[in-house]
Amino acid sequence: MAIQNNHPEYDELLPYWVQIRTFRKGLDNVQKYVQGVTKDTSPNGALRNSEYKARGIYTNFTSVTVEALSGAVFRKPLNVELPSGLEYLIKNADGAGKTLEHVTKNTITNLIEVGRHGLFTDYGKKAKILTYTAENVREWKTDEAGILQKVILITGAKTEKHLIIDGNGLYAVEFYKDNEEIPYKTVEPEKYDGSRFDFIPFIFCGSVDNSPDCDSMPMWSIVNVSRGHYQDSCDLQDVGKYMVPTPFVTITNKTWMDDMLPNGYELGSGAIIPVPEGGTAGLIQASANSMHAEMMKDKENQLIMLGARIIDSKGTQQTATESKIKFSSQNSTLDNLVGNTQQALEFMLQCCAEFEGVTGNITFEINRDYFDSTMTAQDISAEIMLLDRGVKAMQDVRASLRKTGNIDMDRTDEMIDDEVETNAGGL
Repeated sequence: MAIQNNHPEYDELLPYWVQIRTFRKGLDNVQKYVQGVTKDTSPNGALRNSEYKARGIYTNFTSVTVEALSGAVFRKPLNVELPSGLEYLIKNADGAGKTLEHVTKNTITNLIEVGRHGLFTDYGKKAKILTYTAENVREWKTDEAGILQKVILITGAKTEKHLIIDGNGLYAVEFYKDNEEIPYKTVEPEKYDGSRFDFIPFIFCGSVDNSPDCDSMPMWSIVNVSRGHYQDSCDLQDVGKYMVPTPFVTITNKTWMDDMLPNGYELGSGAIIPVPEGGTAGLIQASANSMHAEMMKDKENQLIMLGARIIDSKGTQQTATESKIKFSSQNSTLDNLVGNTQQALEFMLQCCAEFEGVTGNITFEINRDYFDSTMTAQDISAEIMLLDRGVKAMQDVRASLRKTGNIDMDRTDEMIDDEVETNAGGL
């Protein structure tokens, strides 16, 4: 039967996922999450609220942070070695031209944002790896051991794909459309030898682990504070709009006004403001109040503590050690979800191999060195001292230099030895 109800966890977390995605996109999308300045529902009130929100300045801390974390992972390329029968996946992993690296980036980005993503090995002419956002996996069921027995994928506005374990304990796919109660097509995918899977080639990838349970959302705390930061900005800009200095004039005799200034007062540069005896002129203006600006600064400090990537107004440069300490909690979360992604894609590649009947070693590694760890001159001197004292061999020193980028990974010991012999000296 086509999906009737969503999984309870899906219904609980969907509003949070949508809000995180929205705040990642930008200003036009976040305005609906900000409280209006008036509760007046008349056209004038609606216009007032619209203008109030439009004046606010939205700083997209969420997007900057996601990009920074993703960039830290992909500062180095994937390490992938596949058997010849699977090498096509490197350039076309999903059957539609997306590379394996693109699929990996997409998965990690989604995990950084909402902490959940789905990976599925499908089979047509060739095995392929498809990805599904958390929003498009609305229902799932497991057995007592936590093994998936059913996964419902939303593939279009009115189409669904149900991955199931059938009555024979084997994997099958049911296709539904237009909320019909029976599938319009059922497929029993076979491996290269005609046998079938006894498990669903689908995996939930999470920020904590790869179980079907929904995980924590790394960006939620940043989105939550960002919403308040934007609200404060709306308030600050609103004060600037409606509390501008306003001149005033009082007169004791309207006849004097009619006789002396029949066209009223003119204000501006060089203008003179005459008043009769007993009259006054002045300026109405709000007293200085930096409350909203201070509230914004407080939230920026909160965002920094939460790990948001914010450019320091002082342009202060930090050492690698300082950066590691400052973002240690966030990077721990990042390392965990990167490990989960690597594990999940290794599983997907193994499923592809089973579909294709390919044997051989599969190597799939994602960079987990998120900081530039280039060795300093002092570090290199220490390595040479250890070499001189016999604590390390030349091969160990060179391995350290390769790891930190001081020696190109492609330069073998033999190549270096030949150049050293030719140049008669050096490491």
